[in-house]
Amino acid sequence: AASGGSGGFNFCLSHGEVLWYNGSDSMWEVMAMTIKKRLARSNIAMFVIPVLAAAVLLLIGLGIGFALLERVYLPQLGISLQELHQTGEAIESLLSDSAAILCGYAGAVAAALLLTIAWTNYYLTRNLFRHISEPLDTLTTGVARIRDGDLDTPIAYREADEFRAACDAVDEMAARLKASLEQQQRERQKKQELIAGMSHDLKSPLTSIRAYTEALLDGVAREEAAKQRYLQTIHAKEAEIEAMVNRPFEFAKMDVSEYPVRSEPLPLRETLEETAGPQCPDGVTLALGEIPEMRVLADRELLGRIVSNLLDNSRKYGGREQVRVTVSAREADGMAEICFADDGPGVTEVQLPKLFDAFYRGDAARTAPGSGSGLGLAVVKKAAEEMGGSVRAENGSSGGLRIRFTLPLAKEGDNG
Repeated sequence: AASGGSGGFNFCLSHGEVLWYNGSDSMWEVMAMTIKKRLARSNIAMFVIPVLAAAVLLLIGLGIGFALLERVYLPQLGISLQELHQTGEAIESLLSDSAAILCGYAGAVAAALLLTIAWTNYYLTRNLFRHISEPLDTLTTGVARIRDGDLDTPIAYREADEFRAACDAVDEMAARLKASLEQQQRERQKKQELIAGMSHDLKSPLTSIRAYTEALLDGVAREEAAKQRYLQTIHAKEAEIEAMVNRPFEFAKMDVSEYPVRSEPLPLRETLEETAGPQCPDGVTLALGEIPEMRVLADRELLGRIVSNLLDNSRKYGGREQVRVTVSAREADGMAEICFADDGPGVTEVQLPKLFDAFYRGDAARTAPGSGSGLGLAVVKKAAEEMGGSVRAENGSSGGLRIRFTLPLAKEGDNG
C-alpha cells in the first residue's frame, strides 16, 4: 500500500512482516534487507530439509532392512544374526582396502552432492534477487520523482513480468495526479478571475445607485417625474446586482445536483412563446422562426432559465444597441434541436469550445463592466444536460452566434 503525507510517501510491505518507509530512509535498503533475510531462510530450508529428510528415510530404511533380514531372510538360510555378523567380520578383514575406497568414494559423492545443492541454491537465489532488485530500483526511482513533484517523466518499464503492472499503475497514478492538479489550477484561476470580474462589474451599478441616492437626498430631483426616474434607475441597478450575485449560487446548486428536475411533456412552440416573450430583455428583438409542432420532455423552469440566459447573452455581447435573435427548432436524431441565432459579431473559433466553461469570459466581457460572470452559458449547458440533452455553439454563415441545444422528444406514453 502507499499513501501520501507531509513526510512523503509511506509504503507498507506485508508478507508476514510490516515495513514502513517514511521518505527519509532508503526504501530499497529497507526492502532489500527483508528480501535477503527471506532468501537466506529459504536457502537454509532448501539445504537442511532435504538432508534431514534423507537421514530420516535412511534410518527408517535401515531399520526395516534389519528387521526383514533377521525375521525373514536369515531363518530361510538357516543362520542367525550373530553368525552373519561373524561372517561379515571375516569378509571385512579380506576387503578392508576396498572398504576404505568405497567409504572415500561415498564421501566424495556426498560432498559433491552437497556442494552442487549449495552452488545451485546460491546461483538461483542471486539470479532471482537480481531480477527483483532491478525492477524495484526502477520503481523506487519513479516514485521518488513523483514525490519530488516530477509528474512528466514516466517509469516506462518495458519488461513483460509481474512488475510491469505495478509500474504501469504508478505511471497512470502520476498522469491522473497531474491532470487533477492542472484542473485544480484552472478552476482556481477561473474563480480568481470571477471574483475580480464581479468586483469590477459591481462597481458600475453601485456607483449609479450611490449617485442617484445622493441626488435624491440632496434634493436635486425636485419634480416627481425626476424622482420616479431616479428610483427606477436605482431599482434596475439593484436587480442587476441581484442577478450577478444569484447566478453563481444558481450554478453551484445545479453543479452539486441539488436542483430537482421535474420533466414533463411540453408543447415546444407554445412553451417557447410563453418563456421567451416575457423574458426578452431591452435591446433584443425576438423573432420566432420555423418551429414544428412537437412535444419535448423538459422541466419548465429549467427551460425558462436556458431561454433567459441565451437572450441575456445575446444582449450583452451583441455588439450593438438592438440585437435580433431568431429562435427555430427541428427534429434531429430523435431529439428536438432548438437554435437561438443572433446577428451580433459572433466569437472567434478559438473561443467557441470554451463558451460553456464555468467562469469563462471572452475578451469583450473582460473589458465591458456589468457584462456577466461567465456562468450564463455554463448554466445553459448544465440545465440541458440535466434534462437529458446537450448544447453546442457555432458561428453563423452570415455572422452572429448560434447556440443549439437538444431536448428529448416526449413519447406517446408520457403523461402531461
